[in-house]
Amino acid sequence: MIRDEYMRFLQTLDETTPENVRKMANLILDNLDDIVPLSTSHGHRIKKIIELAERDWETVTSVLHTYSDQATDTQQGIKCLANLRVGPFRGFARQEEFNLASSLVLVYGPNGSGKSSFCEALEYGLLGHVEEAENKRFRNHAHYLKNAFTDSFEEPEIEALDLSGNHTPIEANEPFYRFCFVEKNRIDSFSRIASLAPQKQTELISTLFGLENFNNFVRNFSPSLDPKYIDLSGNKQELLKQKRLDLAGHTQQLANSGEDIEAITKLELEVAEEYRKGSSFEQAAFELMGNEDEKGLISKLDSDLQAQVPAKCNVTYEELMSHKSEIDLIYTNLEEKLATLNKNSEKVSFKKLYEAVVSLHDAESDFLPCV
Repeated sequence: MIRDEYMRFLQTLDETTPENVRKMANLILDNLDDIVPLSTSHGHRIKKIIELAERDWETVTSVLHTYSDQATDTQQGIKCLANLRVGPFRGFARQEEFNLASSLVLVYGPNGSGKSSFCEALEYGLLGHVEEAENKRFRNHAHYLKNAFTDSFEEPEIEALDLSGNHTPIEANEPFYRFCFVEKNRIDSFSRIASLAPQKQTELISTLFGLENFNNFVRNFSPSLDPKYIDLSGNKQELLKQKRLDLAGHTQQLANSGEDIEAITKLELEVAEEYRKGSSFEQAAFELMGNEDEKGLISKLDSDLQAQVPAKCNVTYEELMSHKSEIDLIYTNLEEKLATLNKNSEKVSFKKLYEAVVSLHDAESDFLPCV
């Protein structure tokens, strides 16, 4: 039903409609099954439309699709319904026939007697589908319409009286009969339409004629494209422009650094030649630095420097430090005695020492025996 109503909407557009509007209308029609289940919640529908437009916009046509209402002059000559044969169908396990050739037909009965099945048989016979089955998303309407007891389904047959009073079979024609069938549960709400606001009145009228699904479909379109879902102001274009300027700057900087690269290359050749004549820089770097599998000369020298120096004699470090302490003590005592000797030497002059020696010598002579 939504597709049919949408096709009718497309017939209101013409060549004077802007091309972008016609392309968007065709884009939605081509992807209607994916768009219908989505709503405005979290921007699901507008995100999907943007995704489809980014993918297919260049290939979608602006030529509007044509649609035929399938209404004929013969069907317009019907006076009233004559009878209905239904079954097996929903609550009808076997075929039943109802006489409808009257200006007023009243259907009554207890719950479960088949009143709803009778109405759905009329709906199916006139429109070719049952809205309740679509609301419950039955992909195969036969699963909804078949009788549970017999597990079978046959299409209802409706006959009408034409203007000449002859019986004529009715073929389902949704475009022609869509406003001729009003489901009973919608009438009660419609009786209070005068007390509602204009917007609610419009919704109620659409519900009365079975257009509420299409009305909900239309209502779930966002009135505008939110910038958080699509870039309408060209911010991304400005960002791309800035990145291009940055890239141009880096490219120019790289071109200007050509001289530095040449100088570095020349220096590498000089270093390699100084390292070993005829050697390349890569070879010199490998021999000096090495790699993960093989150590270079610098790494080997560093290992040698970090290695412990081997002992040259049997003297341990502790013994050597003990001898050093003894020598320090002896040297200290020596300095103290030298200081004492120097102090005492200041008290005795050479003359007094000479006289003392002479006196001592004379005294010794007095005690010598005479020869």
